[in-house]
Amino acid sequence: MSIFKKIGRLAQHSAIYAISTAVQKLSGFLLIPIYTNPEYIKTTSDFGDFVVIFTFLGFMYFFYTYGMDSAMLRYFFLGERDRKTVFSSTFVVLLCTSLVTTVILVTFSEPLADLILKSPDYANFVRLGGFILFFDALGNLPYLILRAEEKAIQFTSFRVFRFLLELSLNIYFVVFLKTGVIGILYTSLTASIVNFLVMLPIIVRYLNLKIDIPLCKEMLAFGLPFLPHGIAFTAIEMIDRLIVPVILDKDAVGIYGANYKFGTVLLLLINAFKNAWQPFFLKIAKEDGARQIYSRVLSYFLLGAGFITLLGTFFIRDILTFKYFDSFYFLGEPFWSAIDIIPIILLSYCFYGIYVILTPGFYITKKSKYMIIFTGSGAVLNIVANIILLPHLHIWGAAWATLISYMTMALTIFIVSDRIFPIPIEWGRIAKISVGLIGLMMAHYLLDLSIWLRLLLVALSLIIAVFWILTDEERNAAAKALRAVRP
Repeated sequence: MSIFKKIGRLAQHSAIYAISTAVQKLSGFLLIPIYTNPEYIKTTSDFGDFVVIFTFLGFMYFFYTYGMDSAMLRYFFLGERDRKTVFSSTFVVLLCTSLVTTVILVTFSEPLADLILKSPDYANFVRLGGFILFFDALGNLPYLILRAEEKAIQFTSFRVFRFLLELSLNIYFVVFLKTGVIGILYTSLTASIVNFLVMLPIIVRYLNLKIDIPLCKEMLAFGLPFLPHGIAFTAIEMIDRLIVPVILDKDAVGIYGANYKFGTVLLLLINAFKNAWQPFFLKIAKEDGARQIYSRVLSYFLLGAGFITLLGTFFIRDILTFKYFDSFYFLGEPFWSAIDIIPIILLSYCFYGIYVILTPGFYITKKSKYMIIFTGSGAVLNIVANIILLPHLHIWGAAWATLISYMTMALTIFIVSDRIFPIPIEWGRIAKISVGLIGLMMAHYLLDLSIWLRLLLVALSLIIAVFWILTDEERNAAAKALRAVRP
């Protein structure tokens, strides 16, 4: 199979996963006009409570899974045990540890609420969060099976179902019952329970209640380094939303969190790609030319992610501040002051994508212990940068801290990967993409460009990308692919 056919298959699976990932998070975007409407979430401070509690749950999820999900996926492909043994061992271990962790959260809910939300009155938020995490930790394991079996359509179907359920429940609790932030937690818990019940047939098909103790030890040795790695990555992604209310206030974190969410559009696409990427690079790991394919994927990713970042930079303010049907905005007016941080967040995720694409060597060589170096250095810099920059740059400081962190992750993983599993990077193409993107983003921030000039620049950048960055062979392959999908 040619390199283009292999990458084309990766692109097809990524596109299907993109649908599932998008719909999984789409309810969050569709509900932003509601969440930022004072009729339903009364103040920016209340929205800040929503941001903070879900940030806490994001951190805690890694304590529930502690790398066993990554270990399970790896041993599905490259282990010596049958897949049922791998799944059963993972499920039983996670069932026991998740139960214990949930009991701890419920028992200490009041002091935890006082710590993270500044009042023990929010203890119910923490208790609900503990049950959400319990069902998510177990209910998400079958999705790994579907990824391993390359059943992208079935994977997407389940994700679409959950999206529709969460959207409906959010409208019921938040819009009709007007329960505020706790209604969002009720929605998440109900969706987590229903998702677990829907996935039970897949769980039963693979579960034999037999634990392979030597396998568990081997998987823990591989997976446990992902716990500090996961915590550090979540710190990069979310710690600013815990630091901002301490240095600034809850209104600031509400405004920052609402705008940050629009920057995660690129993260959704990267996570969709990641769902296809991990099984893909493990599957071809032993083939000749695998590293060249990894390198080519990196170049194509940067081209696509750079274009999305450019579109976001040029047009996000127009999209969010336009009054649709003369009745509502995508983002409530009290939150507009931070719109210009969104391009910085988009650029940050370009570096995160580089990091994701450079991970194959650490799975293939079983050197997951190095992962904490990359995320750990990024997390430390994120915390330090937030503390230094927030008092001077307000919430812009948090955005720049995010960019610094992801740049650090990308740089450190490249340095180590180049030593243990070198990939022949196409530096010439990457330099062209980087210079073009940074130049156009600077023009946006320094100049007052009309919408027509921005549209012209986007069109020119497409033409330049096709004829200056892509080769004749790639242009022909792209044209052939377009003809194949044309009705």
